Amino acid sequence: MAATVGQMLAIVDGIAPFETAEPWDNVGLLAGDPNAPVDTVLCALDLRMDVLEEAVQSRAQLVVTHHPILFRGRKNLCETDAEGRLLCALVRSGISMIAAHTNYDNASPGVNDALAKALALKDVEVLDSGMRVGTIEETDFGMFCDFASKALGGPVRVYGDKGRRVRRVAVLGGAGEDYVGIARQGGADVYLTGEMAYHKALTAADEGVCVVEAGHAATEYPAISQLADALQNAADALQYDIRVLKSRAELFF
Repeated sequence: MAATVGQMLAIVDGIAPFETAEPWDNVGLLAGDPNAPVDTVLCALDLRMDVLEEAVQSRAQLVVTHHPILFRGRKNLCETDAEGRLLCALVRSGISMIAAHTNYDNASPGVNDALAKALALKDVEVLDSGMRVGTIEETDFGMFCDFASKALGGPVRVYGDKGRRVRRVAVLGGAGEDYVGIARQGGADVYLTGEMAYHKALTAADEGVCVVEAGHAATEYPAISQLADALQNAADALQYDIRVLKSRAELFF
């Protein structure tokens, strides 16, 4: 049975309810016709020109991303800047786009569950602001940092004594510099997030929480496979004849 963009939007809403997005966010159907038919969906972290080209080559009628487009208001749709060129190319392609941003951050399973899984955390608990905290086999902080770099596929910045023994790890994908206090309250030895200001990370380390700054994209990328699988499983359960692909586009870690 065929599906429409609107029906796929309902599936995304079931996975990560749009009503749970932060008030400042821009989520949901951001481009396209809700009545347009869909048989191929491409999932990606961001809509970039190479992702759009991949969608065209894959004959996808819908792209589902984590990060939204039109995040800040525009007063024109001219091809005089990178965003304008991307938006015009999207419209010309006829491909629809759905974004699941902070609603997917807040979902369960969501972005931080995928991150916790990528880092092999056990006994995972939910903390405030969607943070997850779990345990690893006790090891030196430096060894955990090496493992995290390999697991997430990119370099990491570390703050804290690499010889310190650590066991309890809190994770928050993306820009998490304002939430280190939650990690501390959750008893974390280590706080791993995507972005954190230098002095805030130093202060956290001085106050007893080692910090791993692993990169915005690297901490959210594991969630794209999880989202693609969830979309495919939900579409299959509804007997939609849908193929869900994960983008092969190279990320800028």
